[in-house]
Amino acid sequence: MMKTNMMRFFLASLLGLGLAVSDLGAKKQIPFIYLNSEQVLYITVIDNVYDDGLMADRFYDVEESLIEVLKLADFPMEYKIVRFGSRVPKDQPELQLFIHKWGSNGVGEIEVRLNASLKETSQGRSRNKLGYFRHADGHFPMGSQTWTTAKYNEVLRKALVKLIGELNNHFEVDFGESNGPSNTLSPSLGTPVPDQ
Repeated sequence: MMKTNMMRFFLASLLGLGLAVSDLGAKKQIPFIYLNSEQVLYITVIDNVYDDGLMADRFYDVEESLIEVLKLADFPMEYKIVRFGSRVPKDQPELQLFIHKWGSNGVGEIEVRLNASLKETSQGRSRNKLGYFRHADGHFPMGSQTWTTAKYNEVLRKALVKLIGELNNHFEVDFGESNGPSNTLSPSLGTPVPDQ
């Protein structure tokens, strides 16, 4: 009798532990963030390698490169590019862009390494990691400051093209037929959103 009760207690404990672990897994699921083209996307630039006060401020180069890539991609929503530490409205989505390397990689190339994450709102808990993006060019520039800056920006733009390609996956896709009503899929994947 005692062994049976011990066995039941042991099995109940294992079952309870299993349910607790599965519950933790469910809580850690992060919902996919869809962008709404009626909102404004705030792009916060965090330059983790800029530490030389004698260098020109690179934020403007990053901003210029981002604007060029977003225009080329026909990005379907308004955006505002801001420095890290700027106040972002609580109800707008935020793309955080972290620049980890932007310079010589020691083998004669300019290399850019960056990663990005998308936040549903600037104060929201939901965050989708967009990934790690890298691009290196075949030769380090030896010339005027203007030519060197242009080459740095070119390499940065090529990395940003990859990032914006990934970001574009966060818009809802319309699978509707041209003849019939549209069936836009909601984040629940498969539930049609009624036409308004």
